[in-house]
Amino acid sequence: MACLSDLTPREIEVLKLVLAGRTNKAIAATIFISEKTVEFHLHKISTKTGLRTRMLAGMWEVQQGIDVSQTGGIPS
Repeated sequence: MACLSDLTPREIEVLKLVLAGRTNKAIAATIFISEKTVEFHLHKISTKTGLRTRMLAGMWEVQQGIDVSQTGGIPS
């Protein structure tokens, strides 16, 4: 399984928004990319980490030490 350093800064940004409970559409609007690009990032994250669901990705993020409190300031 991958570690946090294996992900790009954009992939980490997308993961933080997933952890905050955002939909693909909301993630796209927040970071000014298309929904297809969000899907691409999620696919790359899944390929690198082996995680197949948002819930597992969120649990992995917390285990990797992503500061969950940082997601609170991101608008929905």
